[in-house]
Amino acid sequence: MTLSIRWRLTLWVVALMTAALTAFGAGVLWLQGRWTRVELDAGLANVAATAARMIDEEFAENGNLARAVGEVRASLNVPGLATAVLDAHGRPITAHWHGFDASRVADDARQTDHAVFLTAPAGATPWRVLLAPEHTPGGAYALLIARPMDDVNRQRSTLTRVLLVAGSSVVLMAGVLSWWVASSALRPVTVMAQEAHAITADTPDWRLDGATASDELGQLARAFNALLARLAQSAKTQRDFMADASHELRTPVSVIKTAAEVTLDRDTRDEEEYRDALTIIEQQSNRLSRLVEDMFVLARADADGQAIVMGLTDLSAVVAECCRAASVVAAAKHIQLSTRIEPERTVVGNDSLLRRLVTNLLDNALQYTPNGGAVDVAVTRAGSAVTLTVADTGPGIPVHERERIFERFVRLDEARSESAGAGLGLPIARWIARGHNATLFVEERKGGGSVFTFRMAIEVV
Repeated sequence: MTLSIRWRLTLWVVALMTAALTAFGAGVLWLQGRWTRVELDAGLANVAATAARMIDEEFAENGNLARAVGEVRASLNVPGLATAVLDAHGRPITAHWHGFDASRVADDARQTDHAVFLTAPAGATPWRVLLAPEHTPGGAYALLIARPMDDVNRQRSTLTRVLLVAGSSVVLMAGVLSWWVASSALRPVTVMAQEAHAITADTPDWRLDGATASDELGQLARAFNALLARLAQSAKTQRDFMADASHELRTPVSVIKTAAEVTLDRDTRDEEEYRDALTIIEQQSNRLSRLVEDMFVLARADADGQAIVMGLTDLSAVVAECCRAASVVAAAKHIQLSTRIEPERTVVGNDSLLRRLVTNLLDNALQYTPNGGAVDVAVTRAGSAVTLTVADTGPGIPVHERERIFERFVRLDEARSESAGAGLGLPIARWIARGHNATLFVEERKGGGSVFTFRMAIEVV
């Protein structure tokens, strides 16, 4: 089962707080134990120092160690402490054990030659023991001072319970608070999810709320709204494409249907009438075939289904061949077609697509150049780029329309739509240019007309 983000955030906070408080509690208990032990050892050391000083004073008066210890015996009887004076063999000269079992530290008392602190178990309660060897002219002895650690253990137990209760309360409060914070923070996401679920194809203009916020959720809302805008634009483009395509397809189909119906309206007609009807049908069929082919190319381009196979292509030779084919149309319209093609400008590209791009540019120039005009074609190289320019002396293109002509089914001169085609040649040329990582744009020609420039990197010297 997949937990929600709200639960995951809460569990993460609880786990982190538990780990942090556990480490904190362990540190506090360690410091408390160390501090209390240091304090306890300091108290034992003070008692031992006092006892040693008293013994030294008595020994200085009578010169006998056993008599000196006997004189201070009563003073060594301290409530709550086990005190003893041991000879060099670890045997007690005098002692007040108060329940302490000295046998547990007998070996340490015989072997130690310096003051040591020990923790010795004695029944249910351990004892903290100080063994401090001393030396006098009358012989060596050792002081044993011990104190039960039940108070220390009670303090530690109390502190442990306090830490457990406080830590559990803090973890519980942190879990509740993190749940509330996560719920508050994720509430806009829930709202956006509900709003996004309500958006359908019938409501393409709906957008998510919260796009004005400056936090990450606002960034998410803006990104999602931008996605919705792109999808809406894409859907609109598809609808416009279908509407325009239907309109363009309807004209030649209607002409073919009308020509056939008129021709077949009578049982017999002369040969010339049949030829005229078939000529009309052929022209419209050719137009319909070109339109369908162009639409198919653009549809595959939109779906990334048109794979572009690259290879070495002599762009100069391609342009020269296309110009020779276009010269027939130019001659029929009395258009002067001039070329300035630098030889052997080889690029890495698709031969058939580049040929189609050049043909579309030439067709566009010849269609809009009036009779008696001129079309100039040039292929040049500048640095690491090769440039193809097609300049005409047509009516020119307004600045605000220069990008629009690369949109589908756009014709600036609707009155000449029958002869100017369906408005797909330039969009296909722009797609071919982009497929070759090249650019295609239009500028104004000096003296009137337009200049279409295709520029791409030349990868072969």
